[in-house]
Amino acid sequence: MIAMRLGTGLFAAVLAMGLGVAPPPAQAMDREQSDAIINSLTTARAFLQVSMSPDGKRLAALGYNGFGTGLFVGDTDKLDFRMVLESKREQALSYQYTRSPVSARWIDNELIAVDYNDDEAESIDAGGRKIAELGAQYLGRIDAEIDEPAQRVLVYLDADGEKPALVDPRTGERRPDTSRPPGKVMHAAFDDQGSLRAATTIDTTFWTEQTTIRQWYRPDARAPWQLLQESKVTDDYWRPMYVPKEPDSIVVESRTGRDTWAIMRYDTRRRAEVELMAGHPREDIVFASGLGNEVFQRVVTSGLKRQTHWFDEGWAVVQATLDKAFPGRNNDVLSGDPRRRVLVRSSSDADPGRWYVLDVRDRTLKEVAQSLPRLGSEKMRPMQTLRYAARDGLSIPAYLTLPASEGPHPMVVLIHGGPAARDHWAWDAEVQLLAQHGYAVFQPQFRGSTGFGAAFERAGLGQWGLAMQDDVTDGVRHLVDQGVADARRICIYGASYGGYAALWGLVKTPELYRCGISFAGVSDLDEFLSGRSDVNRNPVARETFMFLLNAGDGRKPGFAAVSPLKQVAKIQAPVLIVWGEQDRRVPPEQSERMVAALKANDKTYQWRSYRREGHGLSYVGSLREHYRELLDFLEQHNGVLPAPVPGASAAAGAARH
Repeated sequence: MIAMRLGTGLFAAVLAMGLGVAPPPAQAMDREQSDAIINSLTTARAFLQVSMSPDGKRLAALGYNGFGTGLFVGDTDKLDFRMVLESKREQALSYQYTRSPVSARWIDNELIAVDYNDDEAESIDAGGRKIAELGAQYLGRIDAEIDEPAQRVLVYLDADGEKPALVDPRTGERRPDTSRPPGKVMHAAFDDQGSLRAATTIDTTFWTEQTTIRQWYRPDARAPWQLLQESKVTDDYWRPMYVPKEPDSIVVESRTGRDTWAIMRYDTRRRAEVELMAGHPREDIVFASGLGNEVFQRVVTSGLKRQTHWFDEGWAVVQATLDKAFPGRNNDVLSGDPRRRVLVRSSSDADPGRWYVLDVRDRTLKEVAQSLPRLGSEKMRPMQTLRYAARDGLSIPAYLTLPASEGPHPMVVLIHGGPAARDHWAWDAEVQLLAQHGYAVFQPQFRGSTGFGAAFERAGLGQWGLAMQDDVTDGVRHLVDQGVADARRICIYGASYGGYAALWGLVKTPELYRCGISFAGVSDLDEFLSGRSDVNRNPVARETFMFLLNAGDGRKPGFAAVSPLKQVAKIQAPVLIVWGEQDRRVPPEQSERMVAALKANDKTYQWRSYRREGHGLSYVGSLREHYRELLDFLEQHNGVLPAPVPGASAAAGAARH
C-alpha cells in the first residue's frame, strides 16, 4: 500500500565511473573516493531494455542518449547501433514535459511497437519513421505465424486498461472490443484471437461489507458475460491469465486452498479449479509466460532467490546452457527460437544486467549490451540469503550484504516499504552504497512480507509495531550473536513503511540502535488514516489498509500505542528525518510533526526536505545529496567513536531544496 524504496532518477549527465579497489571502512575513506562511489551508483543506465526481431537479425534497445531515453536499432552481428528515436520536449496545454519512449518491442521483422510516457503507443519502422498510432499501450501481436508480417496487434486504447482493441499496425485501423462486464476491470484475460474472454472486476463506488470482487467469463466474443464467482476484497481470489482453446476453461493464478500462488485450470461449467498446472509448496509463482506462439511454457518462483522452470524441453535445454555458462545469476530468456537465436538478460546481486545473444546452431554466446558498463561488477559485494528464528519460532527470511573488511561490522538495518512488499536477491544501488562504505546491510523480510506464502503474509495482519517489529529486532540480535554485527554500531533505516519501522525501532528497542533514518516515514497512524494521504481519498484503499492494520479481530492496540510521534520521549539515539514536499502518500506533515516533537523533547536530530520530490527521489541531484547526507550521518553516529549523549542538543534543520 505504501511501498517505496529510494531509486535513481532516470538520467544523469555524468558518465559512470569505475569504483577502483574495494574501499576500507567508512571512517577511513576520503571524501573524493566516497563521492565517486555515490556518483557511480546513481549514474543513468546505458541500456534499459533490449528486444530482438523474430528472425534474430536486428536488435532494438532503449538507452541513455545524453539527454533522455533514446531508441537504438542495430544489426545483431555487427552491433552497429544508431539512434532512431529520442526524448523530446512537448507542449501540453499550459505546461511542457519530456516525451520519452518507455518500451520498445518488435512486432514483426519490420515494425517496432513503442510505448511512451504520455500513455501513447505507435508502430515505427527500423529507421524510426512513424507508421501508425496504436493506442495507449501495446500488449502483443495476435497472428499465428511469428515470422510473417503482423496483421493485428492487441492494445489498450486507454491508460486504465479498460478498452482493449485490435489494431492493424500498418494502417492504424482499429476494432475496439466494447463488450465489458459491469464494474472496473482489475485483471483481464484474452484468447488467441485477441478477444476479451475473462475478467476480474471490483465496484469502487464505496467500500462496504458488501464490496465484492467478481469473476466473469464469456464462451466466445459474441456471448453475454457470465458471473462465475464473488468474494470479499480482503479474501484470496483467483486471477485470470488467459483463455485456452479448450472450451469452458480459463487458466488462472490462484492460492485458493493452498499457501502459495500456483497456476490452475478453472472449469467454467463446474465453477471450480480442477487442475494444478504448476505450483510449488513453499514459494509463490510470480511470473508465467510463453514465447512465440505459445502462451504458457515457463514459470518463475520467488523464494529468497528466483528459479525458472520450463515445461518445453527445447527451452529447458537452453535454460540449462545459460545457467551453466552464468552460474549464480538470474538468467532470463527474453525472446527467440531455441533452434536458432535467443536473446538473454543475465543479472545478479553484483550486476544490474547485461544482454547476450545465444546462437544455438553455432554454440556461441555474444554480449550485446550492458546496463552499467563502467560499474565494475567484480568490485560489488555479494548478497547472502539466510533464515533465522523469531521469538515465536516463525522462520524469517532475510538478506545480508557484508563489506570487504573483517567483522564484527558496523551495520545498517534496511527495512523495505509496503509493508506488503519484499526485497529481492538482485543488484541494489543503495545496498552497494552502504556496503562499499564499510557497513553490513541487513534486510529482514519480516512477517507480512509478500512472496513467502499466504500464512506468512497473514501473520503480519494487525502487527504494525508488534510482531513485525519484533522480527526485525530478533534478526539484529541473531547477527550480533553470530559475530557478524558490532552491537555498539547498529543503525536502522527505511523509507515509507520502512521509515515508520526505523522510528519505531528507536522507540521500542532504544538500547539496540546508535541512530535511525526515516525517509517519508509514517509517524502518527491516526493522522495518517484521517489526513490528506492519497490512501484516504480512495475508500477501497483506506478500508483495506485499516483491515491490514487492525486484522479485523481486535488484536491491535490503539494506534497511539504504536505511533512514534506519540512515543517520542522514549527515543534516545540521533534521528535523521527526510521527506519530499510533494509526497501524497505519506504527507509532509507526518515528518514535520515528528521533527517538532523531537525538538520539543530535546532530542538529537537532523532533517531535510526536498521541494520537488514526492514519495521517493526521482531527481539524480536529490538522490546524490541524500546519499551524501546519509553517509555523513552514519559516519558521525555509527563510526568508531562513542555515540553522543542522547538528548544533548537539537541540530538545526537543513536548508530546504
